[in-house]
Order: sequence, then structure tokens, then C-alpha cells
Amino acid sequence: MGATPAKNQEEAKNTLLAVNYDFTVVKAYFAYATDKGLNSSPIPVANAFGFKTAPKPSTDARDILVGVSVPAGPGNILASYTSKDDKTINNQDANQIAVGYIYPLSKRTSTYVAYAKIKNKNGAGYTVGNNNEAGTGDKAFNIGLRHAF
Repeated sequence: MGATPAKNQEEAKNTLLAVNYDFTVVKAYFAYATDKGLNSSPIPVANAFGFKTAPKPSTDARDILVGVSVPAGPGNILASYTSKDDKTINNQDANQIAVGYIYPLSKRTSTYVAYAKIKNKNGAGYTVGNNNEAGTGDKAFNIGLRHAF
């Protein structure tokens, strides 16, 4: 009778601290997160860039986001910088910059345009996506209409 392999009991643990402050002329955003454990920091698309060796999801990372929203005409310009610091031996870090504009059409409806670019390091495989698509590459352009119900 063979021995049963040990079951992996490691769990993902994510902690997030986020704050924002309205300085009247500009809104500032800051977020800090820690990701520890298996599946705590998944790569949205397994090997989106077709690397010879597929990227490994981090099991120990720190994420920082710094962003602003600045009134411009009737809408707002948005900008952000996000950094993932992979603390594992793979050191697969990533940094993303994004900029966009939201234009209100009515109290509940607005249109938007945005562009983002990510830089992966040491074979990291993070992609630029949005709230309904995981992304397929290192840059993305979004244009859309948003309505609040």
C-alpha cells in the first residue's frame, strides 16, 4: 500500500490599506498591499507573452499604487503608478503607469478614455487589463461608456 502525498495546506493572505484625500484642486489616492501564500498574487493569463519559461506567480509580494484625479474642463484627468515588488527568489517585479480622462454626459453617465503600460522584470508575466478583461499584453487602450444604475 503506497503512501498518500501530503496535501498543500498553504492559503493565500492578502492585506490592503487604501486611502484617498480630496485636496479640492486634486484628489490623491494611495494603496499598499501585501500578498502572501499560494494564489495570493496570480498572473491573469498563464503565459501571455509566450516566454520559453512561463512566469511563476509570486507567493510573497508588496504592491503600491499612487494616483491622482485632477479636474480638467467638465471632466477629470486620472493618472496612476503601480508597483509590484516580488520578494521571492524569482524577483519578478512589475511597474505600471496609466493615464485617462472621464467626461460626464449626465449625472449618472460618463464616457472615458485611458491608456496604460506595464513593464515586467525578470520574466514576470503581468498584463494590462481592465475590470472585465484580464489583458493580453504590456499595454492597453480603453474607451467606453459608463452608466450607474
